[in-house]
Amino acid sequence: MFALIFGAFAITSGPATAERATREALNPLHNSHLDPGRGVGLDIRAELPRPTMPDGLDGAKQKAIIAALIKDDYSYDEFTRKSVVAPQLLKIRDVVPSDAKGRASGMSVWFIAYDDTFLGWLVSAGKGVGRGKPLTKEDLAKRKVTPAGGSREVFRHVEFNFLEKVHLKATCRVMWTKTDQSVLLAGEVDPRFRGDPEFPNQWQSILKEGGTTRLGPAHPWDGAAFYLKITRLAEPVGALFVEQHLVFVEPAGWFDGANLLRSKLPHVVQAGVRAMRKEWAKAGGK
Repeated sequence: MFALIFGAFAITSGPATAERATREALNPLHNSHLDPGRGVGLDIRAELPRPTMPDGLDGAKQKAIIAALIKDDYSYDEFTRKSVVAPQLLKIRDVVPSDAKGRASGMSVWFIAYDDTFLGWLVSAGKGVGRGKPLTKEDLAKRKVTPAGGSREVFRHVEFNFLEKVHLKATCRVMWTKTDQSVLLAGEVDPRFRGDPEFPNQWQSILKEGGTTRLGPAHPWDGAAFYLKITRLAEPVGALFVEQHLVFVEPAGWFDGANLLRSKLPHVVQAGVRAMRKEWAKAGGK
């Protein structure tokens, strides 16, 4: 899941506020992803959905939102039970971009985790610190990139395999904010690094032939945008509502027309959710 991979790099401290409007003003990257005029900042420009669970709601309203979300799939008690193997809700969709020639996919996942200290997300984030290469102030200045979020914003170049079919390199920009009720991490594959000689946004096919594995030619990648929002629930005690929303460019050459997203992603997401629950429960002392 891109949100877990990229969002893990944002672990620095930032100002907190209880007001949703103020929080969003402090996270211009998140705001820009909700703007149909800008979209995710990619060539295809498709915006992300707004958060399912806003701040400032009482327990009854939070429960109503969850019940409406899962009504066709799970009961409320089943979805919110305190278990590593409790269900998660995953939706994959085709995204209609403003550029008719573009192709993109969207993914959203929702689940409940338990973390009495509200610090488990930080444990998950800490595991991502060693991944990739951090961009220095000099790296950014050389490219005339000026950070907008101060200590709440990081840039990092990452490299990983996606669904064992595609090798990706990307320079990620992540910005995060925290309130008394929620943490929100917004990120994107920064389009300013498309074609960069040192920190490129690119993809290569993973080719397996005769018992060996090699990478195909490099192609520019227009990237992805995402956010992860973790909201403390009034009830059950210690429960957190976690939602991740992602949109990404999916070149036709990735899977040669095969619909791997809908067949493989559910298993990848399930494993990621269960791992997060275990980490957060341990961090919370449970």
